[in-house]
Amino acid sequence: MNISIPNPIAYDRMLSLEGKCAVVTGGSRGIGEAIVMRMVEAGASVVMTGRGAEALKRVEEKITAMGGKAIGIQADSSSVEDSKKVIDAAVENFGRIDILVNNAAVFPASTAMEMTEEVWDKTFDTDTKGAFFLAKYAAEAMITAGHGGRIINILSTAAFQVASPLVAYGAAKAGLWYITQAMAQELAEHSILVNAVTPGATMTSERLSAMSKGTMVEDVLGSKVPESMKKLQSDLAENGIVKMLSRITPLGRPGYPDDIANAVLFLASDSASYINGVNITVDGGQTLQNSKFHGV
Repeated sequence: MNISIPNPIAYDRMLSLEGKCAVVTGGSRGIGEAIVMRMVEAGASVVMTGRGAEALKRVEEKITAMGGKAIGIQADSSSVEDSKKVIDAAVENFGRIDILVNNAAVFPASTAMEMTEEVWDKTFDTDTKGAFFLAKYAAEAMITAGHGGRIINILSTAAFQVASPLVAYGAAKAGLWYITQAMAQELAEHSILVNAVTPGATMTSERLSAMSKGTMVEDVLGSKVPESMKKLQSDLAENGIVKMLSRITPLGRPGYPDDIANAVLFLASDSASYINGVNITVDGGQTLQNSKFHGV
């Protein structure tokens, strides 16, 4: 077997996605929208999903105005049928799919003792089952095309740290991390790289708006806030989430959508061409549990 070292990719092409097609779920707002914009700026055509037609149209128009190509599709991320529809739309409209970003998720709050079957099933159907089948269908299209690809799953720090009020969400995202590693191993022979990005607490425009209205907990976690979250609700009202996150984050600030989008762009690009089955935590050091500094 003869081995030769290939020439490095030109520096100005390392983050280019020219000629590629990316599918981003939950792409009409927050972190998903930031990811979509980074994909478009890098040259990719984008298929984005979301629940609201108006929000999708707004992002479409913004992308068209900057000379990019994107289509929005209303889709239920928990529906296997919708997952197939989204991948088929990408191939039909752009001839291929190179990148999938599984970003859409639900995270209803509930402790183990307050859990209902409805909450559990809703969370796993969207965050685990839906993401898995979308990745499966995307991989099938990538294998058929024969040019490799990237699958990037958005996880959560709740998958790696016990967060009892988010027990279903943490368990669902932990399951998606296992799926990420298993698919990375299985799909490597097809040059399909499967990785994950784990955001910490991230301030989106929606969350900032909810803070100003005093509805942060309800807007993020749902209107039926369980007993276990009422103390958190009062703490946030008294101290403010930005102040709280700045205190517990070594970098001294909360995360923002573009912090996550930049990590996703890296994994989607040629800069990450030999990275497979890894998780990049983007949280400013929030998960560095150093008791020495907790009282400071």
